[in-house]
Amino acid sequence: MTLKCIFNRANKVALGTAQFGMNYGINNLRGKIPRDEVFDILNLALKSGINTLDTAYSYGESETLIGEFIAENKKDFHVISKLPKCELSEVGNILNSSLLKLNIDAFYGYMIHNFQYYIENPEIWNILETLKSNGKIEKIGISLYYPYELEYLIKNGIEMDLIQVPYSIFDQRFEQYFSKLKNNNVEIHVRSVFLQGLVFKNPDELLGHFKKIKEKIVHLNSISTKLNVPIAALCINFAILNEFVDKVVVGVDSADNLHDIILSSKYHLKVNNVLNELSNFKEKDENIILPVNWKVITK
Repeated sequence: MTLKCIFNRANKVALGTAQFGMNYGINNLRGKIPRDEVFDILNLALKSGINTLDTAYSYGESETLIGEFIAENKKDFHVISKLPKCELSEVGNILNSSLLKLNIDAFYGYMIHNFQYYIENPEIWNILETLKSNGKIEKIGISLYYPYELEYLIKNGIEMDLIQVPYSIFDQRFEQYFSKLKNNNVEIHVRSVFLQGLVFKNPDELLGHFKKIKEKIVHLNSISTKLNVPIAALCINFAILNEFVDKVVVGVDSADNLHDIILSSKYHLKVNNVLNELSNFKEKDENIILPVNWKVITK
């Protein structure tokens, strides 16, 4: 059976590309991925039926490398990028700069990368809607970290096409909103299913504040061993099996890493049988489940 056949059982993965352009992830020991390997990863993604890429203007050389691959191989992806903090007058230029680097004519999705930036500049939404009407963007949205941010957007009637939120075995804060978002035709993308590699850490090597989830990591390893299912497969299938999730954004550090993620699909039946048990891993401490807080708790 080909990789594409295996993965099409649950073709809900978007390839995260932060590591194409910068050092990223608690378990990332090698730094940025070399250009040749980036191309290998993108080729494997296409062969496996993964056609959505998640990038951002602030991800270093990520957009440039993707654009070089697209230009050299004449391949098409659904590209989603994110707008950084900038002056409102610069939005159009930044978006066009990203399109040029990516060698594409329009974005499948374009998101505001920072909720606080939107709060301080609500006019930004009108600008994005204009760019959408001009054919530069198919879907506009926003990347969020906290449920209160989503509640604000819903309360104020912001008509989003696309949203990206963290969601994992440990972080289930947004799950209660998924059905309402789908009823409003919002495409739901989730990220951080591996918590930047925290789920793969040796429980005995967890230090400081992270010791709080040692027992959960031990339990996760126990389920993995009992079912003979890799931890990565437990984590990614937990998200894929959620009926409301449209895409699971997964970053990789090598083609082999992507290959393993693709093969994770074959474990979906086993994971489905333990979904309730995995749901009990829910963690409320945002200093644990939000990598943006890790610098504070590790000082």
